[in-house]
Amino acid sequence: MKLFSYYSLDECVDRKKVLAKLKSLVKEGKIEYDLDKTTDVFHIEDLDLDEEDIEELLEMFDENEVFPYLEFEDDEDDEDDIYGGYDEDEDEY
Repeated sequence: MKLFSYYSLDECVDRKKVLAKLKSLVKEGKIEYDLDKTTDVFHIEDLDLDEEDIEELLEMFDENEVFPYLEFEDDEDDEDDIYGGYDEDEDEY
């Protein structure tokens, strides 16, 4: 099971439950998230989730109709991996 970087709360059944779980994981130091209230899309970053946490989180998302928002997927991280973190300013690899 894969945790995506962006999710939408647009069709969420129990928004309070989802946000409470996210806040709980932030307090535990397992994730960071940022909610754009104008679009109901949030960015989630896995800091220290184990497989059980991810499975539980994804199950809750599924039960509450919180869907991945694929339009904002991070391409920058993939480019850094491919190009070894090339820095234009330094002109080095």
